[in-house]
Amino acid sequence: MRPLLLAIPVGLLACRGHASAEDCQAMKVRYLELAARETPGAAAMSPAQVAAVKDVERGLKRAEPAYRYVEDHCPGVSRAGVSCAVEAADTRAWEACVHPPDAK
Repeated sequence: MRPLLLAIPVGLLACRGHASAEDCQAMKVRYLELAARETPGAAAMSPAQVAAVKDVERGLKRAEPAYRYVEDHCPGVSRAGVSCAVEAADTRAWEACVHPPDAK
């Protein structure tokens, strides 16, 4: 029984260093907001148009390795990467925050 009790706190500590499900969602939402804001003419768009742009960007951004990594392997993102991504000022900065293991 004792080894099991020791395993639980170690497991909890290991999870703290990586993105949670909520973090993953926040990072994706932030990236799509930034992408929509960077779209030409974004300032003049209605909320419905912005939502449509986000839907289009969601598909297009799958080609971006950092965004695809967050979608497919988000728990591997560090806490520092999460903080950086949700505070990023633009998509380029967001992409620099997330480092897929196979990125060069």
